[in-house]
Formats: sequence, C-alpha cells, structure tokens
Amino acid sequence: MIGALLVVHVAACSLLVVAVLLQVGRGASTGASFGAGSGAFFGPTGATSFLGKVIVGLAVIFMVTTIALYFGSLRRPPQLNQTSRLSGIETDATV
Repeated sequence: MIGALLVVHVAACSLLVVAVLLQVGRGASTGASFGAGSGAFFGPTGATSFLGKVIVGLAVIFMVTTIALYFGSLRRPPQLNQTSRLSGIETDATV
C-alpha cells in the first residue's frame, strides 16, 4: 500500500514540476520586464486555462499523498534488526 502511494506521489511530483515549467507567465510579453505587466499580476485575468487546472489537480494529489505517507509512516514502527547492526562489530575478549 505504501509502495503504491509512494509511486503516485513521485509521479505527481514529477508531473507537477513539468507542468509548472511549461506554464507561460501571465505577463510574459516584452513589456512585462519593464513593469507594464503588473496589472495582470494583481488583478483578475479571466478563466483558468487547462494547464492551470492540471496544476491545481496535481498539487492537490501531491498534498494528499504527502499527508497519507506521513500518517502511514506513523502506523508502522521502524524495524531495527539488532543482529545485523552488531554483526560488523568484532569484540576481542582477550585483552
């Protein structure tokens, strides 16, 4: 269960990074670098694009899987194998 959730989490993370990098900024015109695009940044610009909806969906999936992985890690105590940790230590009883 945790393994499948981790695969979904990594896929959502990777797709979210790609989608954000593909998104064109609202003030991506030539005038935006000189301050002319600030009205688009602060004001409403209309309907959300398809890519914007995909980004919101991927962000929600990323947050839900992050929280699920956190709570999943709380339920399982860490498995410590004491014999494997101590197998590399050699003791010399004839000091």
